[in-house]
Amino acid sequence: MTNSTWNDPEANVLPDKVEELQQNGEIPNGDQPSEEVQQDKIINGDISNPSGRKRVVVVGLGMVGIGFIEKLMKYDVKRREYDIIVIGEEPHLAYNRVGLTSFFQHRQVENLYLNPESWYSSMPEGSLNYHLNSLVTSIDSDKKTVQTSQGQTVPYDILVLATGSDAVLPKHTPGYDANGVFVYRTIDDLEKLIAYSADKKGTTGVVVGGGLLGLEAAKAMMDLEDYGKVKLIERNRWVLSRQLDQDAGSMVVGQVRDLGLDVLLSKRVGQINTDAENNVVGVTFEDGESMDCACICFAIGIKARDSLAREAGIECADRGGGIMVNDDLSTSKKDIYAIGECASWQTQTFGLIAPGIEMADVLAFNLTQAKAHTPRKFKSPDLSTKLKLLGVDVASFGDFFADRDGPKQLPTRTRAEKANGAKDGELMSPKSVKALTYKDPFTNVYKKYLFTTDGKYLLGGMMIGDTSDYGMLYPRSPLIS
Repeated sequence: MTNSTWNDPEANVLPDKVEELQQNGEIPNGDQPSEEVQQDKIINGDISNPSGRKRVVVVGLGMVGIGFIEKLMKYDVKRREYDIIVIGEEPHLAYNRVGLTSFFQHRQVENLYLNPESWYSSMPEGSLNYHLNSLVTSIDSDKKTVQTSQGQTVPYDILVLATGSDAVLPKHTPGYDANGVFVYRTIDDLEKLIAYSADKKGTTGVVVGGGLLGLEAAKAMMDLEDYGKVKLIERNRWVLSRQLDQDAGSMVVGQVRDLGLDVLLSKRVGQINTDAENNVVGVTFEDGESMDCACICFAIGIKARDSLAREAGIECADRGGGIMVNDDLSTSKKDIYAIGECASWQTQTFGLIAPGIEMADVLAFNLTQAKAHTPRKFKSPDLSTKLKLLGVDVASFGDFFADRDGPKQLPTRTRAEKANGAKDGELMSPKSVKALTYKDPFTNVYKKYLFTTDGKYLLGGMMIGDTSDYGMLYPRSPLIS
């Protein structure tokens, strides 16, 4: 997917709209500061706010953080109720984390920017300031301030935590801290992997984890062309087990093997083997087998970054982690909200971008529109995905595991059905579902559509090889009649 896929379409044209509104006198037409002046203000920690507008401080300049900023700016461009300060830990502007694999070709982080630098500086004066390479170290919810690693104290009226998540590194595994062990999460991770791989010509590189990120990491390692062989280790019996059933996942395994990726299934790493200098030389599996390799990249999941909130006394989930939020994304502390992968809603955290963008939209709308409209609530998010992984088209939509877990939702019964004794939501089990399956092993196409037992409603489904139906089915499921 291109970078613009993740932008709010109206936010893309905000610079032109701002200029038009200023020319028409609909918003203050103050002189725009030069980029140098703007950056000097940021570096010198100028946090004054003479405008009297409410200050929204956003912690985290990732895909969800910028998504919230785009939507808030869009809703607030004429009212000018808010000034935004966003504090990003990385030295880069918000970039397309979903498109990280392309970095191995162009090696230019600017090519992944979701908005060019000029977009930030084109906003009305004072409405948007950003701090890069700056870590928020503490929150004082009584004084309504945050402290940064650079010693700055930034006051807020509203605080939005979009701290994201960290890649999981199995610290219980001996050798996890060896030279040549990596995770696949940030530009910094990729730059380290590229530098390390440069003198590993002809050796074996290993990726642990057969989910979406693992397959992306495997493709990236193959694209480096430094390794003689790349192997993928997955503990389950097929890849993409969170999106696909065994038939579909096994078909993907066959296709990526044909593309040159060696896939090892039902394998768990028990130990990382090292030499005297603590360099990776191989792995030993829990079943006792061993394998030589020079590099290991773990892509086995993520963990919500909630430590900042925990230390501030904000309620976080004990199991699975995450900052606990209500339907309006508020936390246990007044005027503090959490969105994206760091948020735990109804004990769930979400590792996909789409739910985070949905959270961002709900919060931005409520901050700007709730006085005139009914406030929005975050509801069970859509987890549909459509990707091309190692050249293989993969899609899942709606309630794609309804035949395994039982449907999450069933249609409301008609009056006639209720008169005959039927009840809304009854038979919430796999028996409530029938599957229509098409499998062509010659063209590597697999489709499974899940219906209610009467065949009247489509609940969800999955596709491999041919995903042309996705655009027609995804926006309307579940419960297409």
